Amino acid sequence: MNGILSDKSKSLAFTGHRIIPVERQDEIRTRLVEAVSLACRSGITCFFSGMAMGFDLMAAETVLSLKGKYPDIRLIAVVPFRRQNCRWPSIEKERYQNIVSRADRVIILSEHYFHGCLLRRNDFMLEHSCGVIAFYDGKPYGGTFYTYREARKRCMDIINLY
Repeated sequence: MNGILSDKSKSLAFTGHRIIPVERQDEIRTRLVEAVSLACRSGITCFFSGMAMGFDLMAAETVLSLKGKYPDIRLIAVVPFRRQNCRWPSIEKERYQNIVSRADRVIILSEHYFHGCLLRRNDFMLEHSCGVIAFYDGKPYGGTFYTYREARKRCMDIINLY
């Protein structure tokens, strides 16, 4: 599968919390545009989103919004299990479907949910990236903590927009 994906040295993954306070959403969107634009100007061409509600979807939308300015960039939607969004609110389902329909590639890692599948998704993204753009509050629990910690263990570049 590695040959099909972009060069690891030209790829970044997103990780972040599912809830972004309403009063910070515009600020975080602006900072995402700046971070993704800087990455593009630095030679990054591939961005992995784990497609969770919150930061992942916002980051994916940001990449898609910048394709006009950076036509070579690609969005890879890494879905931990088929029907990931089946229990989400309808507005979030619509966002998800819109992103999936516009992504350059959709990788579904499992047909069914299983305990640990979200961490497996995060590991997959880290294995194929040289760095991470994060929205991490520093608290030592949860999937974002796990991914941030793993990226640090691997000595990856991390930009934290929190």
